[in-house]
Amino acid sequence: MNAPGWLTALVSTLMIFVAGYSAWRLAVSRAWGRVTDYESDVLHFAVGIAAAGLVASWAHTLPRSVWTGLFIAGGVYFAVRTYRGWADHAARGKLLAHTACCAILVYMFLAGVAPSTLSGSTAGEYTMAGMPGMIVDQTITYPSIGLIFVVGLCFYAVVVLNQMQPPEEDEGNSALDADDRVTGGGSLILAPRSVDVCRIAIVLVLAYAILTKLV
Repeated sequence: MNAPGWLTALVSTLMIFVAGYSAWRLAVSRAWGRVTDYESDVLHFAVGIAAAGLVASWAHTLPRSVWTGLFIAGGVYFAVRTYRGWADHAARGKLLAHTACCAILVYMFLAGVAPSTLSGSTAGEYTMAGMPGMIVDQTITYPSIGLIFVVGLCFYAVVVLNQMQPPEEDEGNSALDADDRVTGGGSLILAPRSVDVCRIAIVLVLAYAILTKLV
């Protein structure tokens, strides 16, 4: 499927915004006297830039081999963190999700998810195949794995959306803003719901990038 140019630009710009917002959180959290999830913000920053390059050619940055190595290292790091912190039920799910995210990015780079050679967008297996002189856009390898990842990504997006706490539940605590949570040390987290929104945007874009190579 050759995605429309406007949709490609919108999706890649969204990923760059997610990367920029994650970098901004890292920069201002301490100055504002708030805490942030450094692991999530760093991962979202890297995934945002990498995913933008997987969707649109104008957003390409590092070589695919470099991105692959970075996400392999990230996956190993989060896998070790998951193993060591398995007893921490609060952190286990997040660490497993980070490990899976890195694994999916490694698959995407190795399987051939990339902008189309025709219009700069992610495209399907054969675009105008069989016509003389036309460019053939190859599909990704191991498409069944990609389809499994797409289903898992969509399911995870629903789980994150379902777990997002509505603002009405915070009205009983006047000491906190509607978008604040408190860590075990009593520190306020910087805009935790915005991190969930970024997480949902990332998983949906990754699913989109894989699907447009499968369809």
